[in-house]
Amino acid sequence: MAWMKPLDALRKLPEILIRNRLSFTFDGVPLVANNLSWKKKLNLFKAGLGILFRSDRALGLPPMIQIEPTSLCNLKCPLCPVGTGAMKRPRGNMTYETFQKILEDLGEVLLSVFLYSWGEPFLNRDLARMVRLCTERGICTLTDTNGHGLTTLEQALQIVDAGLSGLIIALDGSNQTIYHQYRKSGHVEQVIRFSELIEEAKSKRRSSTPYTCIRTVVTRENEKDLGNLEALAGRIGVNMFSYKTVGMQPHRESYREYEPTDPEMRRFEYDEANRRRKSSIQCPFPFRQPTVFWDGTVVGCEYDYDLDQPWGNVHEKPFTEIWNSPRALSLRNDIRKGRRRGFCRNVCPYQDRVQDSSYLSCKGLRAFS
Repeated sequence: MAWMKPLDALRKLPEILIRNRLSFTFDGVPLVANNLSWKKKLNLFKAGLGILFRSDRALGLPPMIQIEPTSLCNLKCPLCPVGTGAMKRPRGNMTYETFQKILEDLGEVLLSVFLYSWGEPFLNRDLARMVRLCTERGICTLTDTNGHGLTTLEQALQIVDAGLSGLIIALDGSNQTIYHQYRKSGHVEQVIRFSELIEEAKSKRRSSTPYTCIRTVVTRENEKDLGNLEALAGRIGVNMFSYKTVGMQPHRESYREYEPTDPEMRRFEYDEANRRRKSSIQCPFPFRQPTVFWDGTVVGCEYDYDLDQPWGNVHEKPFTEIWNSPRALSLRNDIRKGRRRGFCRNVCPYQDRVQDSSYLSCKGLRAFS
């Protein structure tokens, strides 16, 4: 609601007030926050009012949050700051104790937690415990993966039993030749097996969750392979197949090498060799959805991955203080006034994009109940 257009938010009021739930879509995946307490509903309305009036000082706490389980990854994708080694901040896994501390501060008001940022979430051995802790507090969860972190049915059952709400699985080629062009060091058969294990675990537990989405980032190498990928997703039995524009690190010189040849599948338009500039976007993330990195550092947006404008650390201050700290107010003010500074100017993949959404297609393959 705090992230919706006003008219869409009004349409959700009966569902929130009468049914005590909120259904919504995030990152292409349908999610449902059930059994909303009065504290969650009140905070949701306060957060929505703050965003509606574009206030620098948030009226409520964030109803959703992005948490980085790890900044480590097993692949070497050529446009990722982790895969290329370009990210400057220290690497590591979030401890379960740090995760607990975040939920102690925000658990009573959070609707959803997105357990991914930089790195491969399944490399954190506490991922299932983190999901379970959210489930116990009535918080829906979404994560994404490169599909190399599960090798047994027992591991898949742990994720299903923990109550994960949604799972995005990156699959950028229907065969190894195409797949490894971008997912360096990865193996397509492992991703397929990972996906099959999750579906097998769901079937064994008779669970409709996690809602599974195979997602393809459209590049020059796989733009002709999308039909094969959709058919593969259907055979595996996931809920959805989607594909999106490549947007990672568009400021790098090598970015143009990976863009599709079809202009309709590109994120940006060009005037000869130069990207066409558009007016500054009203970015919603610092107003509604901050990111907490693995060591407890809070930023307004996950693309501040080198800590250009960190807001604080949950080990040093309560999140409630960090949320309206001077740096938080400064970043929100810059966004409201259209000022591009620091990471917003240098690495933001949303500035100048042609489409309203990063997604070019989201196709349901199996019903979500």
